[in-house]
Amino acid sequence: MSLPILDTPTYELTLPSNDEKIKFRPFLVKEHKILMTLADAETDEVVKVVKELIDVCTFGKLKVNKLSNFDIEYIFLNLRAKSIGEVVKVVVNCTCGNEIDHQIDLNNVRVEKTEGFTNKLQLRENISVKMRYPTFEEMMDILQNLNNAKVFSVVSKCIDAIYSENDYYDRNQFTDEEADEFLSQLTKTEFEKVEKFFLTMPKIVQDVEADCEKCGNHNVVKMEGIENFFV
Repeated sequence: MSLPILDTPTYELTLPSNDEKIKFRPFLVKEHKILMTLADAETDEVVKVVKELIDVCTFGKLKVNKLSNFDIEYIFLNLRAKSIGEVVKVVVNCTCGNEIDHQIDLNNVRVEKTEGFTNKLQLRENISVKMRYPTFEEMMDILQNLNNAKVFSVVSKCIDAIYSENDYYDRNQFTDEEADEFLSQLTKTEFEKVEKFFLTMPKIVQDVEADCEKCGNHNVVKMEGIENFFV
């Protein structure tokens, strides 16, 4: 006799970047086993597996390679909550150096948005740029290779359009090299406007409060990223 086919529940969430509602299913056991190998994996492997898991668990209906970094993180944490459990054990580093074992609830993960944030930046009186959000792969690449050349390269790739009062240059109208040259001609003040876009763009955070038994300090921290949740 054949074994029964098990139904998998589906859930719904709203993408932070554009408020689009999407459906997803939890990880299966075979997918969870893959996830458990990522704690010590290389960055390229983490990116590959996370994107593949999100793609299959959202039924292949998303353009995963084009999703923003914070969309990927938000989907992943929702998947993790529904698949493995909403409560996660983490370690909080106290100011005294003590490591505090703590638990957080993934239901309290939130999207932090800066008031007045925009992806359209006026650099000069007659020159503006439209930026796109960096992808998960680009952000992981920056975190893995913290150097000015890598950051500059990602910033350049995130220029979606350059325009003035009379001209508009879409991304498919200029090369990466031309975007690099454009950025290199900006003044420090103008480039800081572009940097601010990355510093203030939406991010997925978890507010954590933990008391240290060693020194008695009440630690209040914001936890970002998904590297703590590969279990």
